[in-house]
Amino acid sequence: MTQIATVTALPAASGGQVEVTVARQSACSHNCESCGGCGGRTMELVVHAVSDIPLALGDRVEIYSGNKVLGAAALVYLGPVVLFLLGYLLTPSLAEGTRYLCAGLGFLLGLAGAVGCDRWTRQRSGVAYRVTRKL
Repeated sequence: MTQIATVTALPAASGGQVEVTVARQSACSHNCESCGGCGGRTMELVVHAVSDIPLALGDRVEIYSGNKVLGAAALVYLGPVVLFLLGYLLTPSLAEGTRYLCAGLGFLLGLAGAVGCDRWTRQRSGVAYRVTRKL
């Protein structure tokens, strides 16, 4: 997955990690005049990226974060929903209220799995970013 970022801090030694600011991507284009939307601000994320390219402060760069991000997003969004449906659909012999309870427990189990995956990823150095090119 590639994103556009701005260099905000340089390493002390060449070839190190640079600090970049990435605008979080969303479905909102922040063109509120045309859609009459909420007028919300763009959220920014500060990350460290490995760079072999000589950079200066303020440079716009393209960073690559690998496919780990997509896998984590699938777990966070799909895990609770799939476990909710499984909790409901795999218990047809139980009373309706009990099926709802199983579905709710499946959803909570999916959320707990997503939180656990997030903590595990952060402890193992998180997502690795690499500067691919200067724009």
